[in-house]
Amino acid sequence: MKNLCKKYLGIISIGLGLVIFYVLLTDVFNVLSDFLFPSLGQVISLIPDYIGQLLEGLVSSLGLLVTSYVLAVLCGVSLGTLVGLKAGLRKNLNPYITAFSAIPVPLLTPYAINIFPTFRLASIFLIWLGAFWVILGTTVGAVQSIDKRYLENAATLELPPVTRLFRVILPAASPTILVGCSVALNLSFMMLAVAEMFGASSGMAFFIQYYSDFARFDLVMLGFLFVAAVLVTIMCLFDLLKARILHWTLNN
Repeated sequence: MKNLCKKYLGIISIGLGLVIFYVLLTDVFNVLSDFLFPSLGQVISLIPDYIGQLLEGLVSSLGLLVTSYVLAVLCGVSLGTLVGLKAGLRKNLNPYITAFSAIPVPLLTPYAINIFPTFRLASIFLIWLGAFWVILGTTVGAVQSIDKRYLENAATLELPPVTRLFRVILPAASPTILVGCSVALNLSFMMLAVAEMFGASSGMAFFIQYYSDFARFDLVMLGFLFVAAVLVTIMCLFDLLKARILHWTLNN
């Protein structure tokens, strides 16, 4: 326990500093409006009564997030690898990838809602699209920048195409690809919030939107803290997975 606290001393210190700063602004000096920024103690006291709603929303949100994100990773990495390896394909598709990826995904929400038969499918599409462009772009760049010597050595050893893909190309490109996947995961959370604010009946963002409509900012703050805790937990798990995959790199 002592070693764990020592390892994360910086993170713990910053967190405590933020809590103290918020308490000073609200409970001590009353700088912030208690209507918009309720006391931290008041927010925490609401957990037993609303933890059921929060967990129900978590299950609903993760159902959308996991489905969309996994599909985005599969599509983005596979297509990005193909485009990155084929110079002719890259030359012809890059302008379109740049153009379409520049369109803000939230602006496509009305189209998705009207095109797809259910709200769930529309939500999955929007979250998938937001993550897909990031993963696709980073994968193309990662594969394109692989040292030629790796491919030349693979050709010299006469490795089969599948072996060359999974033993040479993807491992060499994986550090950059995983950076893109990390960014895409954060973006997926943002798009999840956007999707759940348009007609959803459950979810973490729906919880926040629902109670903000009733000006229950204590519950809104509780929703913010819960979402932040979930996001930090998921990103920590992703970092552990990334460290295991990239165990051979310097930072691991």
